[in-house]
Formats: sequence, C-alpha cells, structure tokens
Amino acid sequence: MAVWHSAEPLIAAALGAHIAVLVLTKLAVPAPLLTALVATIVFAGISLAYAIRGRMIVLDVSAALQLKAGLLGLVIIGAGVWLLGRVLGTGAEFYCVPLVPWRIEIALFGSFTVGCLTVMARARWRGWVAYPAVIISLLWIAPFYGFFSAPLFLGISLSTACPDRPISSAVITALGMIAGEQFGRAFAGWLSGGRHDGPANGR
Repeated sequence: MAVWHSAEPLIAAALGAHIAVLVLTKLAVPAPLLTALVATIVFAGISLAYAIRGRMIVLDVSAALQLKAGLLGLVIIGAGVWLLGRVLGTGAEFYCVPLVPWRIEIALFGSFTVGCLTVMARARWRGWVAYPAVIISLLWIAPFYGFFSAPLFLGISLSTACPDRPISSAVITALGMIAGEQFGRAFAGWLSGGRHDGPANGR
C-alpha cells in the first residue's frame, strides 16, 4: 500500500501530462512551446494537488520504497503510454522536435536538481510544494525529458523512438536519472544534517 501511495502521484501526473501532449499534438497545435507549457501546468498541477492532500502525512522516503515505487511507476506508466499510443498516437511530433537539444547530461543534472531541491524543501517542511515549483521553473525543457522522471522518460522514449535517441541510450539515461535523483537526495540530506523527514512527500 505504501508503494502505491508513493507511486500514485507520479503516475497520475505523468499520464495526465502525456495525454495533454497527445491531444494538443492531435489538434496540430503549431507552437511546441505552448504544448510544453500546457503539459507542464498539467503535470505540476496534479503533483501539487496530491501533495496538498497528503502534506500532513509522514511518509517513508527510504531508498528501498523509492525503488519499488519507481518500478511500479515504470510498469504502469509504460503500459499507459503504450495503450494511449494505440489510440491517440505517440506524440513523436512533439517529443522528437529539435526545439530542445538531446543531452544525457541535461537529464542527469535535472534529476539531481529535482531530488536535491525536493529534500532540501522537505527539511523546512515545504517538500509538498518543491517538486511542482521546480517543474514549473523548467517548463521549457521538462516535458522533453519526461519531467526528469525515469519511468516517464523511458516510457515516452520507447514509444516515440526518436531517431536521435536510440533505445540503449534511453535505458542508460533512465538509469542515470534514477542515480542522479538518489545522489541529489543524499547530497541534500547531508547538507541538512540528515533532517529531511517531514510531512508530505515532495514527490
């Protein structure tokens, strides 16, 4: 049950944002930045709604739980992206557009930043709002990197098969994002003296 509670916000936000991208792509919205903005608002809004609802609940944020939640999210998000692709298309017209450069270091830095800032905010009992705020601040690039979520990034990459993003590179990047986020969390915990157990899961 704890694994589902930890994974549910990401699953809902990821699939909600992906649906927004697919719908706008279907409607042939000419401005990729508009699609990115709408998808980011949807993702951050759903994340914030879940965070507000649970901000007074102390959740287990152990690495083991995060790993299990990530695996559950990968399975559900991957299946959801695949099923949506059969109905609404893959959204490759948006995700593969060369508007944002594809760099593995951007994905790693983004995941590290998200993990670090979320835990630092949790140390001040503001973890519930940190993740949506970080995503909003990165709205111009976050959708193209799966909002720096390894399960969403990998699910989208496998579905769209962008020519500049081979499957092997996507898998390596997703693993790197997991490591980057964990390192960011550990670094923030070290900076805050290990005091990062507060109400509300930042993610």
